[in-house]
Amino acid sequence: MAILVEENVSIEALRAALPEWPAFETFYQDLLQTEVYRGKWLLARLGNFLLRRSGKKIRPLLLLYTARASGTPTQASIVGASLIELLHNATLVHDDVVDDSDYRRGFFSLRALWGNRIAVLFGDWLLARGLLIALRHHQPQFLYYTSEAVEALAEGELMQLKRMREASLSIEGYFEVMEKKTAALFRAACLMGAWSAGADEETRHIAGEMGRQIGLAFQLRDDLLDWSESHLTGKPTDADRRQRRFTFPLLWALTQVPLTERRFLQEAPFPLVRRRLKEMGAFEQAESVLQAYAEQAYALAQQLPYASELPFRELITLLLYRAQ
Repeated sequence: MAILVEENVSIEALRAALPEWPAFETFYQDLLQTEVYRGKWLLARLGNFLLRRSGKKIRPLLLLYTARASGTPTQASIVGASLIELLHNATLVHDDVVDDSDYRRGFFSLRALWGNRIAVLFGDWLLARGLLIALRHHQPQFLYYTSEAVEALAEGELMQLKRMREASLSIEGYFEVMEKKTAALFRAACLMGAWSAGADEETRHIAGEMGRQIGLAFQLRDDLLDWSESHLTGKPTDADRRQRRFTFPLLWALTQVPLTERRFLQEAPFPLVRRRLKEMGAFEQAESVLQAYAEQAYALAQQLPYASELPFRELITLLLYRAQ
């Protein structure tokens, strides 16, 4: 039976239309609040902090919709959704340490409140917790998918740091980094969703490629949000440029101007650079590339066996055309 959602879809409507979502929420919360950890004051505080500051849980949502589009969701789908969310949050906690970031989702980051040592250790704990859950529920294939993603994430971060120091990032290099740093986790989520629903190899391949395309488009949207007003997005503006990370609009613009203007684009005040990028059409260029990835992702989604019964276009649109 097809899942129906409102015409003006919201993430809440997509969750509410998914029968597996309440079970996932309960399972995920139990992982962070289980009685096993009663008496462990600091872990309890950190787990509660994570739940209170939880994001949209985009990757679990994508995983569960992919499971439904690929076959029949199972308890393994719930386990996979929880694992991917734990892994995602572990990477965010570690990213804030690497980037010296004091804010996350419009609030103080975990490392700002508890310091780098506790943040690193809690990130490690989240990762280990997720891997143990996969083993306890007899899902070794999930370990392969997530280990592959973590390896790619670490490689992507190291590649980005190296190229930042060398100031040698090209458009091709940018996408090489983002394939690893962002798209790998989306790909893993979709692979896990298809696997958990009993999909065959061809369907899993389609699901993984769909996740990769969504991940690349998602990163482009994140780059565009970095150039938006902070009061509209809830995130600090110009954060990437201040930390000498190249977003796509800036990187594309740097390839279009002479050497004499490059320093201006990299060091001038944010409003002036944003105006210049807009004049050059850098934001339109990024939107165009994002749209191409979105359409490819939707075309792949339509090849999944039961995708026609699901609001995949609404889901992809919501993920990639968000305002924050």
